[in-house]
Amino acid sequence: MKAGPVIELNWKHVRAGGADGVAAGLSSLCLVHCLLLPFAMATFPALLVGSGLDHGPSWLHWAMLGLAAPVSLWALRRGLRVHRDPAYWRMALFGFGLMAAGAMAHGHGLLEQALTVLGGAVVAFAHLHNWRARRAG
Repeated sequence: MKAGPVIELNWKHVRAGGADGVAAGLSSLCLVHCLLLPFAMATFPALLVGSGLDHGPSWLHWAMLGLAAPVSLWALRRGLRVHRDPAYWRMALFGFGLMAAGAMAHGHGLLEQALTVLGGAVVAFAHLHNWRARRAG
């Protein structure tokens, strides 16, 4: 009987992937907030009416962006040292720009949600490709 494939673990790649994973997760918090809040409002409207939680405070968007950006830039910098491709930096900066525009559009309904969701997805996409390029390099 033939043995299965041997999986070799390279800890350098695990640490790099972990940083990109954490950064992508933090940037996705805005995405989750924007997608789950309307669901919560539809499911539990009586709990949210008049609570001030009908949309979330403006500072929450900036706080999530402030948490995600430094970790993201750190992970992207680590990747840049290996693969030397600044495209992932540009992509993430564009995504953070969209997320910041979404935070500035706070209270403008679908515009805010669209900008934030798209920005979070772009940043997560940048980290996925940064992780792949780092692993290949």
